Amino acid sequence: MFPEMLQRLSQVFDCLQQANLKPAKCFLFCRQVAYLGHTVSEDGVAADPSKVQKVQEWPAPTSVQEVRQFIGLASYYRRLVKDFASSPCPDKEICPFSLE
Repeated sequence: MFPEMLQRLSQVFDCLQQANLKPAKCFLFCRQVAYLGHTVSEDGVAADPSKVQKVQEWPAPTSVQEVRQFIGLASYYRRLVKDFASSPCPDKEICPFSLE
């Protein structure tokens, strides 16, 4: 089992070298890694908790432009939020004027 693991690890390093990636910048043997605003683990991909906190603490929008900006920010994480598309659109609750 161990010799096979070493062989596979050697293959990984070969692939890294072919792709011009530096082993020093790679994360190996980690249970989870923060990557591009997400946490990647054996359980899957989740939003980085620090990013979620920033979205939760985002100030209430006061203009149409700010509503659109917030919806754009929240939409970045839409694939991580179950039923995001069917959630009530906040523009009607936050902003009484038309977004058109």
